[in-house]
Amino acid sequence: MKITEKIIRIGLVFLVLLSLYFSVSIWLSSSKKEQPIKTDAQLATAVVNERLDTDVFLPLRLIRMQNGLSEMNNSENLITNIQNEIRQGTFGKLTQVVKGEASQFEHYLTMDQGFELLYEGPFLLNEYISVYDLDINLDEISNKDEIYFTCIQVNLKQNKLRFLDFKNNDIYETSISFDNEKVLNLMNKVGVEYNPISEQQSMAEKHYYLSDDLKMKKYSYILASQPVNRFRNAFFTNTDDIQTNEDSQDLSYESQNERLIVDENLGTIHFNGDIDARGTEDNIYSDSFAYIKKLGTNMGNLRYFDRTKSEINYRTFVEGFPVFSENDKGQVRITVGNDKAEKTSVVIETSVDTIQVPIPSEEEVQLQSTESLLEQLTLNGVDTEKIDSMVIGYTWHKIEEVTQVVDLTPEWYIRYDGQWSTVPELLEQLANVEVE
Repeated sequence: MKITEKIIRIGLVFLVLLSLYFSVSIWLSSSKKEQPIKTDAQLATAVVNERLDTDVFLPLRLIRMQNGLSEMNNSENLITNIQNEIRQGTFGKLTQVVKGEASQFEHYLTMDQGFELLYEGPFLLNEYISVYDLDINLDEISNKDEIYFTCIQVNLKQNKLRFLDFKNNDIYETSISFDNEKVLNLMNKVGVEYNPISEQQSMAEKHYYLSDDLKMKKYSYILASQPVNRFRNAFFTNTDDIQTNEDSQDLSYESQNERLIVDENLGTIHFNGDIDARGTEDNIYSDSFAYIKKLGTNMGNLRYFDRTKSEINYRTFVEGFPVFSENDKGQVRITVGNDKAEKTSVVIETSVDTIQVPIPSEEEVQLQSTESLLEQLTLNGVDTEKIDSMVIGYTWHKIEEVTQVVDLTPEWYIRYDGQWSTVPELLEQLANVEVE
């Protein structure tokens, strides 16, 4: 290498380091000023790359049913393509074909040829129709603002689209006309991998078990800490009159009845405010999405995961599986208050820490089948009646020696009595209860 080339490379490295130094200095100095924060050119710029509701509310799993076999796939690309085909379909009137009858409900759980799209948490039918702009006739449904489901079922032989509510044993059905052959080609494309599942077994409002052990890759990701300005701009109603308060232990921002608190040690964000002019119907999905979309795509692949009555949970997904972590890293939890009040309170919990760039790894972890896992839990005193759900997720592990890299390890998560835990965590909790 010539001397001039060496000098140029050294110079470029120096300029990059100098640029990083000035960027950090500017950000730190601007965030520490004790004065009202006015909208400058940067803050006034519209948020680019807002998250789309069709991505955030995409179903989490696809079940392919054909030739007497049921198989599962978590690929976001496949599910997106299948959902797009549904969007282009034409539909008839929606009618309720099963109302609270368990035996009738079971009758619909198997098909000769078709597929199902599954959510983890309940989703509102009206919201699904709105998000994907489906022209479904709801004239014969009287309680259309109160219908929830966790499973979308398409019977390709009967040309029927169904919404299944496992909690209440309700099924709603309409006709569907779309490109069946294209859907089959998408599902059966060479290279699309499925995991076999066993049929006719119900557990936690789902009707599938993973039949075999599953090998999954571990991942490492470069950690990225988002600037606090991103959350401030996304959450505050008006960014023109926000004031900074450094008198307290934590950095905080206030504007009228809205407040955002930053724990600089943990990297957590706590926001509380109000939602005006909320309708009487349960609209927690669109209300919460108004905040999610303004976070943009820099927060990673955020998707709707689950909800309780007043709290909705969005998690980062990696390869179709949710990420679990401490201190809300890679996660956004939104709690919405009384939906009948003139102003509804909203509380948001999240973190500035996100994962962005994957680091290749060939290390794998073998996860046991669902049946084997349930046997293990039963032998250790777990009451299976209290298991709400079981999913495979990635656990966020901090690497002490390398602060800017995190490991993601796949493992089973159990929602037991409404709380998510790993298997070791759950067994430890039960052991401590017995000791007490």
